[in-house]
Amino acid sequence: MRVLLRSKQTGGYYAGSNPWAAPIAQALPFSSVRHAAKFAFDEKVPDAEIVVRCDLLEQEVALPLLREWCDLQPPRAAGD
Repeated sequence: MRVLLRSKQTGGYYAGSNPWAAPIAQALPFSSVRHAAKFAFDEKVPDAEIVVRCDLLEQEVALPLLREWCDLQPPRAAGD
């Protein structure tokens, strides 16, 4: 599973030095939805959505960029 930022306007993926690279292969991956959202708000990345992509199944889910995503907590282990 990969978490990426995509421009809602162009459809290009955020790639760091080349901000909206079109090919998904050049996209900058994030470790979680929380990290992608925090990065987008901290860096003032305009017009972005968060894409959660499962390459094995060739499926993706696009999420709106919401401030609430920055406050998500990582899952706890079963014994916690």
